[in-house]
Amino acid sequence: MFGRKKPLRAVDDVSFAIGQAESVALVGPSGCGKSTLARMIVGLDNASKGDMVLAGRAYNGANLPNALRRDVSLVFQDPFGSFDPHLTIEQSLGEPLRLEKLVSPAQRSARLHQAVDAVGLDPQMLQRHPHEFSGGQRQRLAIARALVTRPRLVVLDEPVSALDMSVRADVLALLAQLQADFGLTYLIISHDLDMVRAIADRVLVMEAGQIVEIGEPNQLFASPLHELTRKLVEARLPDLV
Repeated sequence: MFGRKKPLRAVDDVSFAIGQAESVALVGPSGCGKSTLARMIVGLDNASKGDMVLAGRAYNGANLPNALRRDVSLVFQDPFGSFDPHLTIEQSLGEPLRLEKLVSPAQRSARLHQAVDAVGLDPQMLQRHPHEFSGGQRQRLAIARALVTRPRLVVLDEPVSALDMSVRADVLALLAQLQADFGLTYLIISHDLDMVRAIADRVLVMEAGQIVEIGEPNQLFASPLHELTRKLVEARLPDLV
């Protein structure tokens, strides 16, 4: 009763690779370790064992080399909480460019304009504050912020779960277009199988910190092998007729 609790392994012996311009989805129930794994990949948390490898360089989390930090971007789940309300959009979107010491003011301005234009918004919006935008616009701006360093890998943590159904399709179409235009590589954290089916090339199913099944979306959801995958498929809302 009063003994020591067994340590919890949030991520346990997980191993996978993502190819250039591939879109990989990581799905599973809440608390299975998806977000912990994402935070380690982008350098926010440390792995107690093992390494991540990006462009041939190994790291275990927060020791992600400065030279590679610009190559990994994270889009947070909450479009309302991911911006400092006191900063203009220009200031918020420009923060990642601190990783690039040689970017001149003119180049910085051009990068910001290009990123905002790429997500279908007007660069004149850069002078406004976050509260002046809808949830869908804020998520587009969060994606723009992730693009300003021209990353190799973009990690998207539940990128549409906080959005109204009416704008989810627009954001997913935008992600697909950006991947086609810029050759982006995506790791998408989600529990939304419909979203995953629409955008992912490959799906990893996670349970209790471990990858328990891997496959292409159509094959995986049509003929799931693992019990958790079957439960996730069965829990989907039926299509409206």
